[in-house]
Amino acid sequence: MMSGYYLAARQLEFFKGRSNSGPNTDALADALSLAQHHDAVSGTERQHVAADYAKRLYMGYAEAEKLVSSSLAFLADSRSSARQGNPVTNIQQCPLLNISYCPPSEAVLSDGKSLVVVVYNSLGWRREEVIRIPVSSEKVFVQDSDGREIESQLLPLSNATLSIRNYYVKAYIGKSPNGAPKYWLAFSATVPPLGFSTYIVSTAKQTGPSSTISMVYKSDGSTDNTIEVGQGSLKLLYSADEGKLTNYVNSRNMVTAFAEQSYSYYSGNDGTDKDPQASGAYVFRPNVTFPIKSEHQVPLTIIRGPVLDEVHQELNPWISQITRVIKGKEHAEVEFSIGPIPVDDGIGKEITTQIRTTMKTNKTFYTDSNGRDFIKRVRDFRTDWDLQVKTTSCWKLLPYQSWNLCAR
Repeated sequence: MMSGYYLAARQLEFFKGRSNSGPNTDALADALSLAQHHDAVSGTERQHVAADYAKRLYMGYAEAEKLVSSSLAFLADSRSSARQGNPVTNIQQCPLLNISYCPPSEAVLSDGKSLVVVVYNSLGWRREEVIRIPVSSEKVFVQDSDGREIESQLLPLSNATLSIRNYYVKAYIGKSPNGAPKYWLAFSATVPPLGFSTYIVSTAKQTGPSSTISMVYKSDGSTDNTIEVGQGSLKLLYSADEGKLTNYVNSRNMVTAFAEQSYSYYSGNDGTDKDPQASGAYVFRPNVTFPIKSEHQVPLTIIRGPVLDEVHQELNPWISQITRVIKGKEHAEVEFSIGPIPVDDGIGKEITTQIRTTMKTNKTFYTDSNGRDFIKRVRDFRTDWDLQVKTTSCWKLLPYQSWNLCAR
């Protein structure tokens, strides 16, 4: 994630012009170069080393954040001047948006004030993405920079989301947040290559346009055992009785296939007298795989709206998941929250998720690895040498968007 932010910061630094005395991206570049160490990438370093990595990254980010804000304000003001619009004098960022905390968007819009959302695209092609920000009122609507209304949707925050927000916001800023947002505001943004777009969130008038509040359903109230999620060519099918994914359908490609997702964990190897190497810092050595099963049957929560559909699942008190299907997209997003991982039994755990399908892939799949785009992978095969498989788990870990994708 931080490498993507660094790329955008470098571009914005160029667009505005590098300053010899002002904030720059050098500290973040240094911190990211250190974080390329193989133990930093895999997370197998000791805890105090991990804390040092995090500290250096934050210090670099804090300086780059000032640069990004001033550069975006400069570019936005240049556009406003050309269009004789109101200047953007203060741009605030939301580094804690991943825990649903964004004070600028949560502030109540009053006295005719509006929130301007600036969306920057660091890639070399036009993008259409759904933007989600927390808001405190359902009486809002979205417009683009030309004043056209943009279709938007309000989604309720899950209990797991609010719990994580309350816990980690206090840990980061030293105090509990004042209140909690009521909704996620979701809308589709179109952004040019190496450019930005602005959207205005305003208070809705009683007779004017307003965002659509999502419809919320529970699977235990469904009269049909099969629940279909998705508004376009991609649809996910869930079993209401079992509370899990069963099939996916792509009507454009005329593909219907079995699909199933499950969670499990590797227990850490303690080593033996013959081979004392234990799993721990700098060593990933799993012992046995244990499936994680739901402690009790929890009904699915299905959220539907004009922009996207969501399925909320709670496997147990420390694993929850949101599967998101966006209108017009042919892929699904899976957002999971795990932790705190229980270790009362004295067993260290590496949590994994498995997605099984009946697709005929000939052992071939692709991973997206932090800017290197899609990389072709062939299971149990290397182009450079004759691979001899000697382990069952460790060699299968692959870099995937700051996480590890385990190919089975």
